[in-house]
Amino acid sequence: MISDSRPDPDATFIRHGLRRFLWVLAVVVIIVVVCVGGLVNVLVTGKAGGWLLVPLGLFVPLLLRKPWRLRHEVTALDGNGFWLLSGKQAALIPWDSLAGVGIYWARANKTIYYSLELCPLGETHGDDPLLGPLVREAEPLRSGLPRHRYRFDISDSFPVHEKALRRWAPAELWFGREERTRAEMLAGMAP
Repeated sequence: MISDSRPDPDATFIRHGLRRFLWVLAVVVIIVVVCVGGLVNVLVTGKAGGWLLVPLGLFVPLLLRKPWRLRHEVTALDGNGFWLLSGKQAALIPWDSLAGVGIYWARANKTIYYSLELCPLGETHGDDPLLGPLVREAEPLRSGLPRHRYRFDISDSFPVHEKALRRWAPAELWFGREERTRAEMLAGMAP
């Protein structure tokens, strides 16, 4: 839920929005360079095949829209709970509102996907502008955990999030790291 307060000064802050933006930017630059190279090849050799790369080069910057919008996104964990900060907005999921906290992971070829799972005691806040996109429905890992939960992709910052969870999450909530199938993970990942 949106909060007027902010995390405690000793909270663990994880700045992942800018990191994700920079990775996408690097990929976009590479694709644009390839497209420009194809266009130069068309102009030099006169072969028309390189023109096929031009629409791709025009489309690729659209990939930057979401990462650019989320570049200031930060998560924080403190004694109060899990915080999602985006610009001047802050949302808090208090520890005492959760039935369980843990990390799901799945292997897909050489890539490992990680997600932070926050299982609430009651209802999720699907209409919340920050937390709504994180609401997912999945089979409960164990009895007592709800089907609806908050799922946050931490693939690019897994070690830091796990260390922060072990420090801040109450021990009775922590269900650890659990392997899921790739289909289960990707079906529930944020778009």
